[in-house]
This record gives sequence, C-alpha cells and structure tokens, in this order.
Amino acid sequence: MLEPIRLPLFARLANAVGSAARELGMPLVSLTPAALKRRARERSRLSDFGDDDFEEALEVLCDSAEHDANLSLSGRLALRDHVTGALVTRLRRIDLHKTRPEVFRTPLIAPLIVLGLPRSGTTMLHRLLSLDTAARALFMWELRDPILGPGPDDRRRRAIGQIKLVKKMAPGLDAKHYIDIDEPEECVLLLDSSLRSISFWMFSPVYSYVDWYKTQDMHAAYRVYREHLQIFQAERPQQRLTLKAPAHAGHIDALHAAVPEAMMIHTVRDPEPVVASVNSLFYTIHAMVAAKLDVNRTARANVAMLRESTERFSAARGSIPDDRLAQVTYEELSKDPVAAVQAIYRHFDLRFDSEFAQRLGHWLANRPQHGFGKHEYSLEECGIERRWMHEQFRPYYEAFLGGMPPL
Repeated sequence: MLEPIRLPLFARLANAVGSAARELGMPLVSLTPAALKRRARERSRLSDFGDDDFEEALEVLCDSAEHDANLSLSGRLALRDHVTGALVTRLRRIDLHKTRPEVFRTPLIAPLIVLGLPRSGTTMLHRLLSLDTAARALFMWELRDPILGPGPDDRRRRAIGQIKLVKKMAPGLDAKHYIDIDEPEECVLLLDSSLRSISFWMFSPVYSYVDWYKTQDMHAAYRVYREHLQIFQAERPQQRLTLKAPAHAGHIDALHAAVPEAMMIHTVRDPEPVVASVNSLFYTIHAMVAAKLDVNRTARANVAMLRESTERFSAARGSIPDDRLAQVTYEELSKDPVAAVQAIYRHFDLRFDSEFAQRLGHWLANRPQHGFGKHEYSLEECGIERRWMHEQFRPYYEAFLGGMPPL
C-alpha cells in the first residue's frame, strides 16, 4: 500500500530551506565528485583511492543525483553520507593492502549466500541460516562501515541513531522490511566502495545511474566484494559467513568467478507479488529522500532491472557447478521453513544438528510473519498492467514456474 509519507516537522522545514536555496542557485549540499572525495579524505585521513576504475561510476552517480533524482535537502544529505561512506571504505581497504597484506591471503570458509528475486523469502531464509552457531551474519552497522578506522569502535552506536531516524520518518517501513540494529542485512553494501552497486538505487531514485549500472561488467566489483569477505573472515576465522543479497542473482557469473567457494541458494517466486512488493518498498524509501516521486517511472525501472537480472541468471546458471548452487521456492520456504533449511544443508553436505533445529523452531515461534504489521501491495497502485508485467517475465515463468500464470 502506498501510504502517505509525512516527514517530521524538522525534516519538512529543512527541505523547504534547501529547496529555496537551490532555486537561488546556492545548493546547501554539494554532490560533486571532487567534494565527495574531499570529504572522504578528511574523514579517513587517507588519500590513496587506488585505481581510477571508480571515477566514471562516481561521475555518473553524481550527475544522476543532480539531474534526475529530484532529491530534497534531507535526500542530498543522505546520499552525500552514503557515497562519502563508500569512499571512506575504499580508502581504508586500499590502506589495508599496505598495512596488513596478509588479510587478503586469508582463505575463506565457503560462505553461504542467498540470492534470487527480492521479496522471494530471501530475508527470512537468511535470518534462519544465520541461527546456526557455525554461521556469522553481518549486521547493518558492519555493512555500512565495514572497515574499522582508528580510535574506538562507535559504528554500532552511530547506526542506532540512524535507524531511529529512519523509523521516525517512515513508521510503516518495518511492515515492509523489518530493520534492527542486530539483524542480518544485505551484503550488497559491500559492493559500494567499487561505486558499482545497486544499493545507490535502493536508497535514492537515481534513474540514469541505474541505467548505466545495468550495462556494467561486474567482475572487478565482485573482486572487491571478495576482499571484504576476507577482511571479515580474518576477524572470526572459525565461522562461515552467511550472507544475502537478491541482486547477486543478476551477476552470479561474477560472484562465482570471485568467490568460487561460495555455496549459493537461489530463491524462486512468482514475479507478480515480487514486483508489487518491491515497488511498495521503494516508494517508502524513496519518499524519504525525494522532493517529488514518479511512482510509475520507478515501478517500470524496477521491472526492467528485475527482468534483466533473471535473464542474466538464466544465461549463467549452466556454468555454475551443481554442488555450488541450490534452489528453494517461496512456497517450500513458507510451508515448512525447517524442512527447506534441512534440504539446503543436505545439498551442500553441511551438518544440521538438533541444537540448530531448536533455534529455528524458537525463532519461527517468536517471529510471526505479520508481527510488524501486514504489508499490502498491488501492481495497480504503481500503474503496472498485469498482462504486460507477465510478458516481461515470460522466460522466468517458463524456466522456473512451469509456464505462464492464468490471467
């Protein structure tokens, strides 16, 4: 449901001031590549960004933010912080190569990585898999700021304030995607420091950036992703990283090339509720940062992005060894989550013990599906015609769901 978003008074006042300043040609928040790199250098006290392979991405992102995202002042601040954080992470990762090169020789315990269409049970499955004592999930505060800088570690404390602000601005968000300081989140954020990451689109309506992103070869970005996994693995060398990002499905070839050890789990669901649910979620997130929303444009951009992701996955999955890729349907996961997890563990020859089974049962008993409110959504509210949407995903329906659904 596309509920009205009413920002708190302080945000509305700030956005009004920001809008007036922009009309006078005096934007209060600079989103130029030079300004963002300068902020990152000042925050990190580092200067070496490494190869210049991120420069084009940064230029495209900044241009999109200025010319087609229609950001409010609060949106410009949010995107500035997002990109600055990505650049700080890049600086710290390059510095780590100089100061602790042994980290990047760290072998990986084969990670479990959930991927597939968003809203297809990936979050639930990820959180179930994370209950295994052999697993290490990554939380939002770790993913947004994955490399500790000098001084005390205040990443979790800062994230608490950020999450409180988000919940205040969009109280209906938890019903669509529950976030909490110590809940596992999407590892797609580990691609941010390459500046080739779908997360920039997830948090801001940067239309031309997402069009550019879809044309990119992602192999170098996923080599960066592997380096982040090595950094985390070095912290807790006895635990298996357990991760989730639906967007990996569209780049499974690059993911497998960079992390051939990975055990990947592909989730399958009817694209119709997926598209409707994704668009409802994007509406809520983008409403927090955009001065004006084009709901239908965003919905069509998401359809194109998801369709192309499924097409790339289908083209590449034949090159992935069977013992590296498992599959589970949304219906299987919804009907019997414990059995679905057991099947995944059998596929990868992982140990499934009674303690893990008890943890799964306890989590399921205490986390009902609609515990944070029911998420209602439809294609029509975003201006998407059902027959057209089905045709967009015809190859997916035929490959994974036995054919097209009845109209």
